[in-house]
Formats: sequence, C-alpha cells, structure tokens
Amino acid sequence: MQLRFMFTSLLLALFAMGIVSVGIVGCGSDDAEETAEKPAATAATSSDEPVVVASRPIDFEVEKAAIQKVFTAFYEAFNDNDIRAIAETFDTGSIVFGTIFAGNEPVPVAEGWNDVKIGIEGLWIGIGTKGAKWGTSPQLTDFWIRRKEASAVGYNCYKGAYPGETHLYLVKKGDEWLIQQLDSATQNNLTIFSWKKQKPRIDKFFSTSADKAP
Repeated sequence: MQLRFMFTSLLLALFAMGIVSVGIVGCGSDDAEETAEKPAATAATSSDEPVVVASRPIDFEVEKAAIQKVFTAFYEAFNDNDIRAIAETFDTGSIVFGTIFAGNEPVPVAEGWNDVKIGIEGLWIGIGTKGAKWGTSPQLTDFWIRRKEASAVGYNCYKGAYPGETHLYLVKKGDEWLIQQLDSATQNNLTIFSWKKQKPRIDKFFSTSADKAP
C-alpha cells in the first residue's frame, strides 16, 4: 500500500513539472515573437541628411555705397598729397596703380606698394605733374559686384580738365572694400583706353553682364 502511494505521488510530481516547463517555454516564445515584430528604432542622425545653407543675396546698394566711400577717400587723399591716407584705401600687399595722361607716353602700371608709393609721390613733385589733381568728381557710375571682388568705373581721372575714366578693381577683406588695382585715362586717351573699347590695363577688371549692379 505504501509503495503504491509513493508511486502515485511520483507520477503527480512529474506531471506538475511538465506543466511548469510548458509554461516557461511558452513565455519565452511570446517574447521572441514580440521582439521580431517590433525591432528597435534607429534614431536618425544629422549626418544622414544633407545640410543646405542658403546664402544671402548681395545687397547692391550697401556694397555700392561702401565702394564709393573707399574711392572717395582715395580721391581726397590723393588731392591732399596724403600718402598714409592713400595706403588705408589700398590692398597694399597686391596693389597695382597707373595713370595715362599723355597719349604717346602713358605712365607704366606700377606693381607693389613700394613702387606705387614712389610713382604717386613722383606725380606730386614731377615736372609737368606737380600740383595736378584727380578731377573732376569722385563719383563712380558703373559697378560690377561679386561677394569678395568688384570692378567700378568713374568718369574722372588724374590730371584731366575734362572727365576721363578711372578703372577700379577692389577686393573685400572681412567687411571692408580695398582698392587692389587702379588706372585712369584722360579724355583725349579714351579712343584707345576706354573700358568700353578694350580691356583696361588692369588685368583683373571685369565687366560681365551677370555681375552688373543695378
């Protein structure tokens, strides 16, 4: 009798363990299915998408005013024989400067601040040029403007009783425009040296229609 009781108890224990094992296996299966159906989302990073930075349009009126201001400062400094004030308007590391007032003997273009300085001071004291001014007005009339460079023309010149032409090429250093190349021609030389007839002597001058400031 006791042996039968023990055998019966053993069967019940094995049956109970089987039920518990099935429950454990079933729970593991549910977890696996849920993981497969709901994969972890990968957060998108900023490098996954191209960054488009819109550049601001050029404010032509502001830039024209700034270019006019630096040329007016040069014009006044030249007529005041103030070489230090002239230097403040130039990109002295790359300056090119010339004047054309005698048709058969145009003054060669000078390059580099030392030669430009000597040339300007020579005009102030030279025979036939001493006392001559830049005239008749500092007003610039035509502008071609890019973000960091510009060209401009003024109907004025060195040693001209009548309007000639001044040709300018400028560069923008930070927020400041500086003259890097400058040449002028008196009216009697415009049949040869006008910017409308041929490329000016300063080689960086540009007058492309796409860059014409309104």
